[in-house]
Amino acid sequence: MSLWRPPTLWRQPTLSSSAEAALRQAEAEGLTLLRYPDNSTGFRCVSFRSGMIKPYQANVYRGGKKTGLGSFATAEEAALCYARSPEGQAAAAAPPALTAEAAVRQAEAEGLTLLPSESSSTGYRGVVFKSGGACKRKPYEAQVRRGGTTCKLGYFATAEEAALCYARTPEAQAAAAAPPPPTAEEAVRQAEAEGLALLPSESSSTGYKGVFFDSRTRHVRKPYVTRVRRGGKHVYLGNFATPEEAALHVARDAAAQAAAPQPPAASSRKRKVSSEEQPPDVSADVVVILDGRFVDGVSTLEDGSAGW
Repeated sequence: MSLWRPPTLWRQPTLSSSAEAALRQAEAEGLTLLRYPDNSTGFRCVSFRSGMIKPYQANVYRGGKKTGLGSFATAEEAALCYARSPEGQAAAAAPPALTAEAAVRQAEAEGLTLLPSESSSTGYRGVVFKSGGACKRKPYEAQVRRGGTTCKLGYFATAEEAALCYARTPEAQAAAAAPPPPTAEEAVRQAEAEGLALLPSESSSTGYKGVFFDSRTRHVRKPYVTRVRRGGKHVYLGNFATPEEAALHVARDAAAQAAAPQPPAASSRKRKVSSEEQPPDVSADVVVILDGRFVDGVSTLEDGSAGW
């Protein structure tokens, strides 16, 4: 006869460190437990997982991937673990977030320009808005294009602070130093000064040959794209703010191609076709091609004798 036994109950092990002990330990080590009001745990990089004996988990991002540092019984213990990591110490040493006005003043102090953008909802070039999730406290992301790839520079509380981060990059400084694009009238005058003609086109909606309108969002600032044909292939010349500026670059390309040295013309010297070279099913009075040249049915050899 078997005896019924109640199921074994899980018992939470005795904690070696309470929340208060974790706070005292952080103070003893000179560490800062970073508070995060938007997080339900109250601490940065600490998440809560219900149903676990140790429901608080410390996490960091390394190489763009989320890495778990361990699970703990209290949020303070998990925050202490994060504070001990290199990422936590770097975050604690980072300067406080700048307000919009402070970011503008800092840009002026560094001699930088916060580049405006009409196509971005943030109002600044290199700054995008991210909503929801972990981006509530710092929803503005600074980005830059390098080698055809979008590189993320960081998240910020204000658009101006993100624009300041972008303004510090070499790409932004080069864009700020570049001259503004010419207006339509300036492009026409420049073409006349260079002795060029802006090639018209009735089939293009822009009115110029080789100039097309690109309606994609990323090209709102420079919506006119230029393409020319070289060697049977389309060659992209760039995007421009006005059709006249784009047509000016097409005209410059056409002038450069016309001035380029041309390949030597094929020799017109004729020679006799031997019986081995003459196709068997072609009569001798039919024009044939030898070595890429046309040879007619009658020719004069170099020694003066008559050919076929």
